[in-house]
Amino acid sequence: MHYFNSVVRGLSVFWMSLFVLVLVACSPSTPEDVVKDFYKAVADNRVDDAVAYFSLKNVKENDLTTMKGKLQMVVGDTYSRIQNNGGLESITTELIEQQDDTARVKVELKFKNGKTKNESTRLVKDSGKWKLHLK
Repeated sequence: MHYFNSVVRGLSVFWMSLFVLVLVACSPSTPEDVVKDFYKAVADNRVDDAVAYFSLKNVKENDLTTMKGKLQMVVGDTYSRIQNNGGLESITTELIEQQDDTARVKVELKFKNGKTKNESTRLVKDSGKWKLHLK
């Protein structure tokens, strides 16, 4: 029985390590990637994933729940606008400026109904990862 428990424990550690490795390898590394992945999450109505792209490092702990609720509403509103334009056809990003822990990315959203929307998005480094900056 002890051998069986050791094997199960070893397999658990292996799968957990593999899972963490995949998460790290798949996490966006550039500001442009973060912006693209954010809009993909919004377009797929993956609200929690989209909210996770925002930096909450400057939000007081008492305000975290309220802020996450507001961000969920913003994501929901953006999802509705995407759907009202027939969905997203493409997302194009361009790095406008980058300093040590801040960046600005120009994004063009092309909708399936032929319309486009251009925006500028600010990002900050949060625990070593690029995140969307709350204004």
